[in-house]
Amino acid sequence: MKFIKDLLFFELTTTGIDPDKDNIIQLSAILLDKDNLLEKNNFDSFIRVSYLDSIINEHAKLLHTDYETLRKSPKIYDVIKKFHKHFGTDFLLATNSFNNLLFLKNGFKKAVSLFDYDQHIIQLWTLGYIYTLNYGLKKMPSFHTFVDYFHLKQKKPFDALEKVRLEAEIFRKIIKEV
Repeated sequence: MKFIKDLLFFELTTTGIDPDKDNIIQLSAILLDKDNLLEKNNFDSFIRVSYLDSIINEHAKLLHTDYETLRKSPKIYDVIKKFHKHFGTDFLLATNSFNNLLFLKNGFKKAVSLFDYDQHIIQLWTLGYIYTLNYGLKKMPSFHTFVDYFHLKQKKPFDALEKVRLEAEIFRKIIKEV
């Protein structure tokens, strides 16, 4: 199957589940070619939310990284600017959940940047739900359900770049079968 535009799959690690009060602490993305769905480009950055040592330590634990790496990480403003410059806007956004989209939009708002992407979003969870109905999977279509179903290996469960690559692989496998 060929798509009209390239697809940008993105994944976030956040400090909680509420896009209005929690923060993005890692932003990862891969750009898939519209013709063959192979990775063309990628982006990965931790995001420092605070200068307070206690907050940095807490977030480093969430990310399973060291304090110094996170302390040296850029703020959301710089990461969003770099992300936008790195990819541009001529693609379809794709993500595992709608909540990720809300977090990304809030990240752009915090960075005082225009969120000028195509309004059509590919949501892997919805596609996975339809897939489970048609192929008789008896579980809710979570990321882990599909990792198990397609016999994929997750080596670093706290790494957003690895997760987004696995989400793209799940997407490719579902598209191939439908």
